[in-house]
Amino acid sequence: MESHSAKPAYEYQPTIIETRFLIERLAIQIALLRDELKRNWIECKRNPRKFLTCLIRQLLAHLKRFFIAPYVLRASSTAITAVTCLVVVVLLVERTASKPGNEPENADRAPEVVMLNVERVIPKDDSGFGKNGNGRVGLQSNKGEGSGVVRQSAQGGGGGGDRSPLPAQVGKVPPPSQVQAAIPIAPPINPPALPVAGIDIDPALWQDLKAPVYGDPMSKSEAPSKGPGTGGGIGSNEGLGIGDGRGPGFGPGNDGNTGGGTKSIGCCGSGGSVGEGYGSGGHGRLFSGNEVEQRARLLLKPEPQYTEEARRNQITGTVVLRVVFESSGEVVQIRAVRTLPFGLTERAIAAARQIKFAPAMKSGHPVSVHMQLEYNFNLY
Repeated sequence: MESHSAKPAYEYQPTIIETRFLIERLAIQIALLRDELKRNWIECKRNPRKFLTCLIRQLLAHLKRFFIAPYVLRASSTAITAVTCLVVVVLLVERTASKPGNEPENADRAPEVVMLNVERVIPKDDSGFGKNGNGRVGLQSNKGEGSGVVRQSAQGGGGGGDRSPLPAQVGKVPPPSQVQAAIPIAPPINPPALPVAGIDIDPALWQDLKAPVYGDPMSKSEAPSKGPGTGGGIGSNEGLGIGDGRGPGFGPGNDGNTGGGTKSIGCCGSGGSVGEGYGSGGHGRLFSGNEVEQRARLLLKPEPQYTEEARRNQITGTVVLRVVFESSGEVVQIRAVRTLPFGLTERAIAAARQIKFAPAMKSGHPVSVHMQLEYNFNLY
């Protein structure tokens, strides 16, 4: 006889919870679980195959009841649909934001300059002969090509040595003089009253570099030596001058004066090199960042702006420049190591030229250091 008190399988049935403390009820459940495990373990040892078969059958029955329960399939399909819609919306937003013309207002701003030390010395600028190639010729600042009256480039050079196995020592260039003689290792302590022997160089391009010894200011060797050349000068070639040329002048040219090529007095050029610091303990040479006591300190770092062509073509990336932070406070010898098209490299170079900084210091003197600059161009 069918019972009228039977309830549908999934009708809500209230559960009466005991009023005991939670700890007590938890202890009871743990005890029941322990007893159940003991009984199952006995059954498993008695007949393992039958035990596993029953266990699998029970799991399948639980899964079947779960899937035939009301609203399970509907809830699962709703959740999958919601996640799919969310993924589609995110992809559409990203695609819309990446289209040209949809960049935020600050998209044309590049991040700040990143400065890194470059351990190897960059090549000297071949367009100049003087301190680090800053200006074409000469040791005197802002003196053009020389004292001539006709606009032309200064030319000439000199060399010498005494067949020493060591390279020519670093030092200052002897003063200009019509009297040429073998150059001593050290200048006289007391200036003589009579005209002193010196080298053949335009006085407008010479500067007293305040070094304790005569030598080649382009050299990096501090060992006492006049160099492997001959003739009584200091250098690697022949003559009464300084450098790797021939004659009584200074540099790679011939027959006197400086600038390369055959001797000629120049005039009215773009400016001579800066010579302060040469030969004074090596402060005139080019240093890397880990060789100085105080590194160059940035005061102003202008940021390059995107060009319209680069923005239209969605150009991103990094421009890498190698530069010299000059002891005089100028950024010189800018060389592009990694470039970007559509004018971005030119924008980075223009920004580098406007950098203001406090020079690096060594032994209390400002010195020149080679650095690497990275300008990152990103469209956000």
